[in-house]
Amino acid sequence: MSRSVPVRLRAAFRFEPLLIAVPSILFFLLFGVFLLVKTPPYAGPDEPFHWQRVLQIAQGRFLADTLGPNSWGGPIDEAGYLHMIHYFVLIQKHEPVDAAQARALSDHLADKPPADRVLPFPSSASFSPLAYMPQAAFVAAARAWGLGPLEQAHAGRIGNFAVYGLMILAILRALPGGRLVFLALALSPGALQSACSLSADPLNLMLPALMLALVWGYRERGTPLGPWDMAGLVALSAALGLLKLTMAPFAGVVLYLPAAVAGGSTRFRVGLAALCLGVALGIALLWNMAYPFVPGPYWGTGADPAAQLARLRADPVGTLELFAVNAWEWGLMWWRDSYGRYGGHPSPWSGYAPDRWVLPALFVLPLLALCDGARRRDPVVAVGYLLPAPGYVLLIMTAFWIGYTTVGASTIEGVQGRYLLPAQLLVVLALAAAAGPWTPAGLRRGLRLVLFAAALALSGAVLVHALAAWSALWVPAG
Repeated sequence: MSRSVPVRLRAAFRFEPLLIAVPSILFFLLFGVFLLVKTPPYAGPDEPFHWQRVLQIAQGRFLADTLGPNSWGGPIDEAGYLHMIHYFVLIQKHEPVDAAQARALSDHLADKPPADRVLPFPSSASFSPLAYMPQAAFVAAARAWGLGPLEQAHAGRIGNFAVYGLMILAILRALPGGRLVFLALALSPGALQSACSLSADPLNLMLPALMLALVWGYRERGTPLGPWDMAGLVALSAALGLLKLTMAPFAGVVLYLPAAVAGGSTRFRVGLAALCLGVALGIALLWNMAYPFVPGPYWGTGADPAAQLARLRADPVGTLELFAVNAWEWGLMWWRDSYGRYGGHPSPWSGYAPDRWVLPALFVLPLLALCDGARRRDPVVAVGYLLPAPGYVLLIMTAFWIGYTTVGASTIEGVQGRYLLPAQLLVVLALAAAAGPWTPAGLRRGLRLVLFAAALALSGAVLVHALAAWSALWVPAG
């Protein structure tokens, strides 16, 4: 009898890959297509501003022009801008969008002679073109095909979604463990909605995730890196430097590679890590020196970076207490914002799914991570990924406190939950690395499947709620 139990378990789990792959692919394609079709134009978080940068890059202008103090932008396609601004105004007035009229306006603008308009849009023009390349490439193709602004915007979203899917596959291939919890996080409502928009956020999540996956995978493999492996790590570090400034430190995880893997000596290992981190930080600093955008003055929040830095020097303990209080009071709201929110404009053009779907996911994902380890425990990855997670949150809070928050305010303003997705990724991968292949294996694998199914069900419920909201706003009037 005791020998028959493993046989039954092996038979029961024989179809495990199919039980994971088929629902995941269907979930990705089904909800992805519905989000691409049902989300009204320019309704995603900051999508009007991302759209302007996408238009600029699609026309081959990769570097924004300096238009004044704290202002960058340049010439962009006038038809694309006029189409966006028309609906941006409607959304700000809390009005629904007539789908038929949107297409008619797009066709009308497409028939006009091509023209550019010089505009400032520093909140996105100050970013490097890297995170906008998928959207811009598809927009350029749609324009070459003779399509109007509405179809171009849809094409840009499709490009973002397609590259997001390819990045998920690459990361799953690189990860030695934590695959299901990563997949659950990548398919979570906030992440998937962002992937189906014009946002730069998808690559700002996926490229750090790829670095984390590669380092853990190389550690698990245990064989020395080849020249192409090392070159790939350096190239990926350069890419991290071209994302948001907060992504460059992820290149430092190369230090977690053992000497036997990274060149055969401690000196070479430290040198490779220093090179990767130096490349990432150097590029990030150079780009941000060329485009030193400060969001607070642009958005009129009353931010004063010099005053905030002076306050930090004068009272570092009080500032840290302020950060701790904000993290304690806002932590749960940031989770709601990252997981249960849809849209990025005033209500009804944004909202939240019910807590009965949002809050359980906060527990399901860590539990799934604990059942999703690799073939062996890796305490270096567990500690090395977990400890930077609060540091990343602190970095985000510091950036918004200095550059966006009104001087003297007791609340750190501007922090949105989606900015903290990389910290969530660090936590769940750390838990998976710490868990390893605990026994009994049958119980672990069974819980893994059940928790993954629960994660997909919760994400699906939130996405259905978001799609229902969009269906009421993106319909022909009358």
